[in-house]
Amino acid sequence: MIRSIIFLIASLTIIIFPKKVNRFQNYILEKIHIKYKIKYEKNKYHNTGIIFISISIILFVFSIIN
Repeated sequence: MIRSIIFLIASLTIIIFPKKVNRFQNYILEKIHIKYKIKYEKNKYHNTGIIFISISIILFVFSIIN
């Protein structure tokens, strides 16, 4: 049950704030001294959010059944 809530919050964060997620990813890469910039692609973040929502639904249904 808790895992499904975690995935739901992560998916909503990715869908609602994709630019901030991209900025945060680039900031973390800069802090750990990796010279790579992640391009901002809105479609990529929405697809990841949809995958996380589906994972959260599957985990929620599985936790209710068991």
